Parts: sequence; C-alpha cells; structure tokens
Amino acid sequence: MVSDEGDDQCLGSDLSATVKVGSCNSGLPNTLFTNGCTISDLIKNIGAQSKNHGEFVSGVAHLTDVLKGAGLFKGAAKGAIQSCAAGAAIP
Repeated sequence: MVSDEGDDQCLGSDLSATVKVGSCNSGLPNTLFTNGCTISDLIKNIGAQSKNHGEFVSGVAHLTDVLKGAGLFKGAAKGAIQSCAAGAAIP
C-alpha cells in the first residue's frame, strides 16, 4: 500500500497483477511497495538506466537478490524473473 505522505516515487505505476518483463509474464505477484513502486516499475527503471542488455540483466539479478533476501519470494521466483529479463529485448 502507498503511504499517505505523498512520496510516490513511481507515478503512473505498472499495477499489473503479475511481474512482466518486456512481453514475458513471470506469473509472480507484482508487489506494490510503500514508496509507490511495483516490482515491474523497478525493472523498467533498470532498463531505462542500462547501457546494454548485459547491464540490464545484471541489474535485474541484483534486484531479485535483494527481494529474495527481503523474503518476498524464493529461488524459483527469482529465476522466473531473471529468465524473463534474459529473454527480453531490453534495452
């Protein structure tokens, strides 16, 4: 849930039910964090900041490590998102 403090860091969030990377649907819940960003938003931001596909995939791997470490999902879920990232034509 978004906080009431008006600090939405991802205006116009991707509120899809599942995490999508490019045209690949991971099937995993697209969590909405208190800062107003979803997992899909975070992945899109990585894509926008990446200079090449390798940098994008590496960035998504780092993000999924952090989310797994926070207990949001297990290894198979991490792998599903990383697989989508590897197959995406981003950037």
